Amino acid sequence: MSAPAVPYDVDRLLRATAGCYELLGVRSHDRAGCPSVWELAGEGGRRLFAKRHKNVVIHERETAAYRLLVPALGGGRTPALLAQDSRSLLVVTSALPGTPLISTALTAAEEREVYRQAGRLLAALHAQPTTGAPVGEYLPWDQERARALAGARDACLADEDIEVLAEATRAEPPPTGLVYCHGDFGPRNWLVRRDGDLLALGLIDFERSHVEAPARRDLMRVTLQLTPHRPDLRAAFTAGYGRDLTGQEQVACRAWAAIDCPAALRWAMDHHRDEEVIGYARTVLDLLRDPNPVV
Repeated sequence: MSAPAVPYDVDRLLRATAGCYELLGVRSHDRAGCPSVWELAGEGGRRLFAKRHKNVVIHERETAAYRLLVPALGGGRTPALLAQDSRSLLVVTSALPGTPLISTALTAAEEREVYRQAGRLLAALHAQPTTGAPVGEYLPWDQERARALAGARDACLADEDIEVLAEATRAEPPPTGLVYCHGDFGPRNWLVRRDGDLLALGLIDFERSHVEAPARRDLMRVTLQLTPHRPDLRAAFTAGYGRDLTGQEQVACRAWAAIDCPAALRWAMDHHRDEEVIGYARTVLDLLRDPNPVV
């Protein structure tokens, strides 16, 4: 029998799910520095992950996504939920083969293929029924705006940057309808797997999945944070998604990017000055300075 260095409730759920196992490492910590994601090898060497969510909302979102969203993506595109414990806010999942896009060397053609597949995956998610799915928080626009500008001041942004955000959020974005969204759709959660000369893209981390306007996070991230200087990747994504963004979606993406920017900077500062996320925020600020952007 193994003697893993994991908390008792994690060990109990793992033994009930996988029998004997070996701890391969801790892959993530919460803000207090406590382990929150463990990688393990079960019987026969099968890789698993155990994850403790930070609160009930996140736990319910991820477990709901495994019931309602994951089946729509097809086999091999996502991990499988093997067990969950609502009292301990734990889930155990299979490990999805592949490496995160942010740490995978690709040619330009391969990048375009990844973004095309990302568009197809997101289109499949957005097409799913929303009945029974968790619904995101909605505040009146003036409250969203006030909170974002307060966050910008807390993040010590320059006065000129705060004015850029204030101007970009002056008008409430047009409504664009609600769909089931991933909520954290981007290269950290895209796993690339090679099968000979072919690439396959998988998707992980559904703890932010809920019903909201697609421009709020999913489409905003791809268009304003990930591809503003790569029209080839933008075109590949929209080809996979099946359509270009509407004019209303473009306007909404711009407004929501301004709302998201201070929170992204705050997150980056709390996570050892994460340069990738700081880069996204700075890219958004540069784009918002253009009064007539091409999204």
